[in-house]
Amino acid sequence: MQQIIRMSEVVGSMITHIATAATEQSAATEEVNQNMDQIAQLVKGSAVAARQSAKACQDLSGLALNLQKMVGSFKLMAADGKLRASRGGSADPRPAGLRDVQETPARLKAFAAAKP
Repeated sequence: MQQIIRMSEVVGSMITHIATAATEQSAATEEVNQNMDQIAQLVKGSAVAARQSAKACQDLSGLALNLQKMVGSFKLMAADGKLRASRGGSADPRPAGLRDVQETPARLKAFAAAKP
């Protein structure tokens, strides 16, 4: 009879350990679920931000094209006093900005000489 009681106590102890482990596993599973929910929210937020960034890039590109068109309509005075378009038509291989900086002294002289 004592052997049955000892075995019952061992089995009871095992059942207690199993129940404790199951409770701990359930708590860990719940924590994993919460973390997965947080990850899902972050992914959704990142996707929204990525779409907004893409839209902003498209808008900025459109604005840049419009600005390029507007700037292209300006006329610049060459050193020889002739008007030239700000874009295209020049055989000079230097970038336009560098050309303009290097030609500024000649333009000033031509402008001063043209004044009565």
